[in-house]
Amino acid sequence: MNVNVANWIGLRDSQEDAHRVKFYPEGVLVVVCDGMGGHQHGELASSAAVEAFEQDFSQTGTAMPVTQRLQHALDAANAAVGAAFEGTSSYGGTTLVAAYISSGVIWWVSVGDSLLFIWRRQRLLRLNEDHSMRPVYMEYVNAGALSREEAMRGGHSLRSALTGMKPALVDLAATPMPLLPGDRIILATDGADDILLSPVLSPEVRQLLSGTDMPLSVAIVQACQALKDPGADNVTVVSVDWS
Repeated sequence: MNVNVANWIGLRDSQEDAHRVKFYPEGVLVVVCDGMGGHQHGELASSAAVEAFEQDFSQTGTAMPVTQRLQHALDAANAAVGAAFEGTSSYGGTTLVAAYISSGVIWWVSVGDSLLFIWRRQRLLRLNEDHSMRPVYMEYVNAGALSREEAMRGGHSLRSALTGMKPALVDLAATPMPLLPGDRIILATDGADDILLSPVLSPEVRQLLSGTDMPLSVAIVQACQALKDPGADNVTVVSVDWS
């Protein structure tokens, strides 16, 4: 198992993403958060969430089933975000996607619109749910009332996030997904949307996802940079190659 991380501030004034990779004797935990609230508020929220999630997951240990460990750690992360802004007039929140890989399977939990994919046998499979407005807007696309471009462009508003309040939506894997040799696991913030969320993958993206000349996380971030988007968002990518 090979884990790599890459990030880029984009064209924003601050980096509001945070991540954590933690190795255990029995597996590896990856957590990626995308803060919101502007400047220091988003950075504080995402950092508090990844720190609390990793600490709680480590403390519960293997005596607790993995799904319960993930939910417990998510609750701790949400509480930490709330505590970070308690007694202030400031507001901050964050998305969170976490994956635990052990014994040849992957479990996950997520809130928000950060991404969890597996690149498997030339297919890009999204594992977690999208808690932005995009799935809602796609119903209008299917009805012919919106174009897909309009839905993607206007659908970034979140239906669920970690703010200290109970999140409206949580995606918790009830059972793990078995991994196959050659699987490439990708966790990313929404700065990578333009690369990873295309309905039809271009030959260039397929080559990028299959290539081994550089770590996959680095290749995805470089592809984001190459788009030269004047509104480029923060992007963080963690890739895990399962052998």
